[in-house]
Amino acid sequence: MVLKQQSIWQIQVKVNNSWMWKQLLKVRDTLISKFGNVYNLHNAINKCCSGGKIIISSIYKEIAQHSPKVQWSDTVWDSWNFPKHSFILWLVFHAKLLTQDRLCHLGILETNVCVLCSNQSNENCQHLLFECQYFVEVWNNMMNWLDYKWRSCRWESITDWYSNRLRGKGFMKKLKRLALSATVYAIWTERNLRIFQQKSRAPAVLFHNIKISILSKILNDNIPGYIKEEIVKL
Repeated sequence: MVLKQQSIWQIQVKVNNSWMWKQLLKVRDTLISKFGNVYNLHNAINKCCSGGKIIISSIYKEIAQHSPKVQWSDTVWDSWNFPKHSFILWLVFHAKLLTQDRLCHLGILETNVCVLCSNQSNENCQHLLFECQYFVEVWNNMMNWLDYKWRSCRWESITDWYSNRLRGKGFMKKLKRLALSATVYAIWTERNLRIFQQKSRAPAVLFHNIKISILSKILNDNIPGYIKEEIVKL
């Protein structure tokens, strides 16, 4: 036994502990830090119990209440976004996509060349999604389609505009959030398609596919009729 009659709340990590046990203690320490102390954490857990069982959704809400909301939260988790698109975009905001750059740092790869463009650039998150000429062409087509009043493929400009200026729940604002998440997801899948299946699509073809996914999401969703009429006009 790892605990050996010790409390889970006081036991410390040891060098010979397994990776899984170390991760569990890391989560424990993170939760104690979020709630201030063990007593507060105990109270939070007790509030999430019913009939001797822990309600996972209640645990999630308790943890979420103690996490500050980041500026880009609405951009990533907008209700129109596909969940899988939101997850990839969330990874992008945290710079956690498993690009070749990260894989090289982890010692998994030795070479690092973007598979989407021909200028031999290193594949990192910044390049792949916001500087690569393939992405630029796809994203500019998206901006033209949605009649953006500005043009930029710089990550800092895009995140600033989406996080600080694209506020509210209007039709075009939600559509533009959906467009960003769908485009980022499509670029990532195109990258994977080229690496793992040696297949490729032209930027125009990928842009067409993104539009189809956006239109199918909205037109098949339970949204007001006037919004569907606006979509048809695009």
